[in-house]
Amino acid sequence: MKIATTLEDVRYAASICLKCGSCTYGDWPENHHLCSLFYRDQCFTHGGGGFMSIVTALAEKLLDFDQKIADLAYTCSGCLACDSRCTIIRAHAPQVDILDMIRLLRYEAVKKGLIPEGIAKKIYDDIKKTGDIGHKSSLQLPQEIKSNKADTVIFTECAHTRAEKDISAATASVLTKIGSHVTMFAEKGCCGSTLYDYGFWDQLEPLVKANWEKMKVFKDKKFVFTNPHCQEFIVKRYPENLSDYSSINHRHISQVLADAFKHGKLKSKKQEKVKVSYHDPCYLGRGLHIYEAPREVLTSLKGVELKEMTRNRASSYCCGARVLGNYFPNQSEEMAKERIKEFEDTGADLLITACPYCKENFQRVMPKSKKDSVKDLVEIVNERV
Repeated sequence: MKIATTLEDVRYAASICLKCGSCTYGDWPENHHLCSLFYRDQCFTHGGGGFMSIVTALAEKLLDFDQKIADLAYTCSGCLACDSRCTIIRAHAPQVDILDMIRLLRYEAVKKGLIPEGIAKKIYDDIKKTGDIGHKSSLQLPQEIKSNKADTVIFTECAHTRAEKDISAATASVLTKIGSHVTMFAEKGCCGSTLYDYGFWDQLEPLVKANWEKMKVFKDKKFVFTNPHCQEFIVKRYPENLSDYSSINHRHISQVLADAFKHGKLKSKKQEKVKVSYHDPCYLGRGLHIYEAPREVLTSLKGVELKEMTRNRASSYCCGARVLGNYFPNQSEEMAKERIKEFEDTGADLLITACPYCKENFQRVMPKSKKDSVKDLVEIVNERV
């Protein structure tokens, strides 16, 4: 969606919602709950259709934007389940999805000074000071693979947290074992995905333009992403908002690893047997449609047995990491606990994911003694090759 889009622009598209409710649950016959808001309180307002009614009412001046609407918009986890289930809304101009309209509501909240207290407010205060969020990645590539002439670029720009840094370091280690020569894109701050998702759009345009100017130097190389949020945002949102954008060659690290095993560049060491369950991150799965590569990687590891959770692939349940609102107290924690319970029901020893936000949120609610049972895909590979 273009960041110049307004509520008025999407009024008609929102109004043609059929109120069928299919945006809240998965395929028949299982009909698994997917929308976490609707799952928490099964009221029409708390699903994608409810948001469409709110957007329509606001655009037609039938409803005043207040703190409760802002809190509800920021409590949506942005899991893409509604977008993956509904084809009606995006079929009408300006061809945007339900989640894009929720992002519009967040932008309205920012303009009206109704950002929920807590993490969202802290992020906004940081952005107001610097026009960005976070700091330049501190990752140092091993000398044996570091090369400015390499045709592969590890994208680590958003690697600010401990989980992101650990995953980036494991990626560098695995690429060393593969024998890849790489360089790195690690400019200061954020690729823009966080600003886009949470409605901080006044600062987004200059940040994205400046970022693209630096990325263009590498545009003929292959970008490898460890964070699917960055990858999805750059390949889908940069084209919508940059007139001079040209497509980049991009792959998620799971795809690189799957190919490395397939072509014999990585070989699993024989280790003790372990049962793992794989959690499909929302933006890697529903966002980028990458479901099989991580599973191919796990089944290439000797001694590893994959145990699927009930809700998997396109029906995966969100970890809750991107919930910043207070409409439902402790929503993020409750979502992570729900998913961890599903993992425990498989009898697996390790919970594997392929997104730093998922790893962080699961570890946040895990007992201290069990935090090591949550690993990123690239980390378990690095340990066993």
